[in-house]
Amino acid sequence: MSTLLYSALTTRRIAAEAGTSSTSGQPGIKTYADAMAALVPAEVLAAQAVIVSYATAVTKNANGQQVTMITDPGWLKVAFYGLIVISIGLYLGGRFSSTQGLQRLDFARMLIPPAAFVIWTMLQKTTTFDAVAPSFSAAGRSILAILLAIVVGALASLLGYKADQNSA
Repeated sequence: MSTLLYSALTTRRIAAEAGTSSTSGQPGIKTYADAMAALVPAEVLAAQAVIVSYATAVTKNANGQQVTMITDPGWLKVAFYGLIVISIGLYLGGRFSSTQGLQRLDFARMLIPPAAFVIWTMLQKTTTFDAVAPSFSAAGRSILAILLAIVVGALASLLGYKADQNSA
């Protein structure tokens, strides 16, 4: 999915006649698509995967097992926070390009992609999140990410419904 797609879906829902964007109006798909698009910020996740490859190295530990070591945590921190800002910018960029301008709830919507990005980095191994929270236990970060994903997913669905109703 995509943050840009999430922004485009929101724009079309708000432009459609109230209550029709999930049926007969544009974009003509149910609001769960908004949640899916919002929860998979593909642009920043792909960038993060490439960035991690430059700031890590695969070596063998004393037991001969392969381990991935972070070689440049400072730049990974920059990437983590930079990608959060970029994900907000991607959403806002799509909405600014619309003729409707920003709606009140866009300020909540713009936080969904960066929250999803953080959740994804918490769930995966060796990500930019490791540079900002290196001592976070694997179990703790996974459990917290799962709980946050449920909340953020529900919020994204609600905001899609609000856009369908033209409730700004």
